Formats: sequence, structure tokens, C-alpha cells
Amino acid sequence: MKYKLPVIIEKINDDEYMARSELVRATAVGGAPEEAVENLREAIDAMIEEFGVDLVFKDVDKNIDYRLVEIGN
Repeated sequence: MKYKLPVIIEKINDDEYMARSELVRATAVGGAPEEAVENLREAIDAMIEEFGVDLVFKDVDKNIDYRLVEIGN
């Protein structure tokens, strides 16, 4: 089963980014946005191994599709 998660990426400083998904309570950092997201994916995989899919994704509705919509100039 595939899950779609909203991920927030924040620039922490000049050379570090943080990616987090509040639905699964996971956070990771990296030197670029893509690296932070990949590290987040690895952190979530480790959580699944430790706690199981059902517990990690207990707050995720499989029927929701997340999209980014930009408004304005």
C-alpha cells in the first residue's frame, strides 16, 4: 500500500534543510531539500521496521490526495 504524506521543508540555515511530516510525527535534515526528504523517507522506513505500518500510519487517511496550490504573483 502506498501512502501520500504532506511534507514541509524549511531552510534551517545556509546549508541545512529540515523536512517533516506531522501526520507520522517524523523529521529529518539534509544539505539540500531533496536530501532532507530522502532522509525523512529513510526515517519513516525505520519507524515502520520498529513499530509496524499500522501504528506509523494510524493518523493517515489513505483516501486523501495532497496537492500544492500556489496563489498570487
